[in-house]
Amino acid sequence: MIDSITVWVKGIVFVVLFASFLELLLPSNSMQRFVRVIMGLFIMLTILQPVIEIMENKWTKDLQPALATRSESRPDDILHAANHVVDKREQLARDIYKRDLAKQIRATVLAIDGVADAKVTVDLDSTDEQGSKGKSIGRIKNVVIYIEPGITADERKIEKITVGGPAIRETSKKPEQLSTTVTDKVKRTVSELYQLKTGQIAVKRLH
Repeated sequence: MIDSITVWVKGIVFVVLFASFLELLLPSNSMQRFVRVIMGLFIMLTILQPVIEIMENKWTKDLQPALATRSESRPDDILHAANHVVDKREQLARDIYKRDLAKQIRATVLAIDGVADAKVTVDLDSTDEQGSKGKSIGRIKNVVIYIEPGITADERKIEKITVGGPAIRETSKKPEQLSTTVTDKVKRTVSELYQLKTGQIAVKRLH
């Protein structure tokens, strides 16, 4: 503390002596006034130097915790934001994939004899065998197929009924119940095309 005061006083004395020396060297009154202003500023800065240093130290101490906290939190915030964006993109990709897959399976089912209309929902795996996110994400977990029964090829055959007059065509009606034959055919077709077990496929009546 005493050393700091000694250096401070020496600085003030040095600046005052230097100002007096310059004032003696400059005969012009205008130049002397200019030098006095400049040296007055130097003297003021020298006198205020300890106060400035104290203020700088205080600001530095106050700013260090804030800067440290900010430097620690920024990478975490950036990482959190990046993970959020990645999750959103993955979810969007999964939704598009599920929608397109359901359309493909529906088109396949509609081509099967005895199906008038169909609706398909697909559920995808989101975990691997160990229970955490892994390579199996996106794999088909199960498929539910809702079917409206239609007229089969055999039922479309037209029978001619002749009862003492012109031939009358008998029209077949759509079955009310979903036949086991159609259900098994749908399961077998979807299972073979998409490499699924029959237990992963459920076929229900479309109401």
